[in-house]
Amino acid sequence: MFDIHSHIIYHIDDGSRDIEESVKLIEDAVSQGATDIIATPHYYIESPTDPVRIREKLSEIRAAVMAAGIDVRLYEGNEVLYFDSMTERLKTGEILTLAGSRYVLIEFYPLESYSTIRKCVRNVRNSGYRPVIAHAERFKGLRENGLREVISMGAYIQLSTEPLSRRGLGAILDGETKFIKDALKNREAHFLGTDMHRTGTRPPVLKDAVRWAEKHLDSGYASQILYDNAECILKDIEIER
Repeated sequence: MFDIHSHIIYHIDDGSRDIEESVKLIEDAVSQGATDIIATPHYYIESPTDPVRIREKLSEIRAAVMAAGIDVRLYEGNEVLYFDSMTERLKTGEILTLAGSRYVLIEFYPLESYSTIRKCVRNVRNSGYRPVIAHAERFKGLRENGLREVISMGAYIQLSTEPLSRRGLGAILDGETKFIKDALKNREAHFLGTDMHRTGTRPPVLKDAVRWAEKHLDSGYASQILYDNAECILKDIEIER
């Protein structure tokens, strides 16, 4: 699986606390099937991250991972909490896109209005970038209005892997899990991501998600969301809709 959403860079945000934890997170993800990971530290308007620092630390992590014999490819990016002038910072390089492409990972406040989400998609597209909505299952506006319209406007959808590991009555009654499964069955998602942060808090959980996708989805579509679509990020080309 190609994980496009992670917080594996230490001392940047609320993710990994040191390089040892970074390596452990990556090792755990690889043991569950990850082949490629994009590091996406948070970017907030009031607390911007430094792209130079991100690249330096990711270079250190690559060296540590190689020394540990872990076979994985790592890329840089940001997860941006949407603000109106974010496209200006994308153009200057202050905000990192996914793996240097025109794709940008964007999140919102949980109760963000649907109109603001639509506005974001429109603004980012009009600026020449491709918006990827991070963990779309978390946003009230999307849960109430669905994904079809924002996809038609040019958004791409990333869903989380962890809810697909939930079991029992709790999973049946859980709104996020149902939203994710319905979106996948309706082919309204383009990527899965772990959103891993720390080994004890939000560790990588992806093995069960891969199994669920391979069992419940058409094999071609499962391949797209697990790897092929992310390859389009590396090639910086549009995903076929």
